[in-house]
Amino acid sequence: MGDKKLEDLLRVISLCASIQSSSANPFEVDIIEKLQVLKKHLPDWEFLDELLLDSEALYELAQIVKLQDLWLKQKATSLYIDPLLVQLKVKLLSRQALAESFVKSWHPIAQLDQLSPKGLEKAFVYWRDLRPFSERFKDQFGTYGARPGVVDYQDLVDLGIFTQEQFDSKMNVVYDELVLTSKGEWVDYREFIESSEVEKKITRAYILAFLISDGRALVKTDPLTGKISITPLPRRATGEAKSVAISVTEGT
Repeated sequence: MGDKKLEDLLRVISLCASIQSSSANPFEVDIIEKLQVLKKHLPDWEFLDELLLDSEALYELAQIVKLQDLWLKQKATSLYIDPLLVQLKVKLLSRQALAESFVKSWHPIAQLDQLSPKGLEKAFVYWRDLRPFSERFKDQFGTYGARPGVVDYQDLVDLGIFTQEQFDSKMNVVYDELVLTSKGEWVDYREFIESSEVEKKITRAYILAFLISDGRALVKTDPLTGKISITPLPRRATGEAKSVAISVTEGT
């Protein structure tokens, strides 16, 4: 038997024996590596004592595998702790020990930042030098359009939406309809402009606004109910006009 091969077997047996006689981690033994050593030397054994020594090394490795199995079971079992035992242990802890345990396990999800004079200065400089939103992309995209404004009657005529004669004709039609509907009484504004088509509804409200501005109709609002009423006038009213905003939506 070669001395080197014999030493390999003896080292395997000695390592396994030391692990079994101590509380060391049995996974420190590389089982696959040691089996490769035994497999490598097995064809070279010629005498009975060599085979017996090889069998002893294999047996010791099997004992290590058994220890590894027990070690895993013990570790898995130790992960479970009875809730009553935990409660009892917490009650027996001193205030200091309990506080230390809390600090070690505390992982806050929020933090408090303190403002400093330098931080305030940086914020002030940032907002002071920040360009208005309307100017940030003007160089790349230009202006986005004009600000909201009012389109009056003359603007509509200039845009070619209708002529003076067409608009006067529409005003007369709406005025005559208001006279027939009201019969000299006040009528509900929203019922009068109501139409199944949204465009017609808005058009009637727009023309009615011109009739009121022209002094050919009156409008009043009940402050308690918010109801808006209108009535035609037989002749144009005179005096100072008062502006009243009335919202018109698709549903009302």
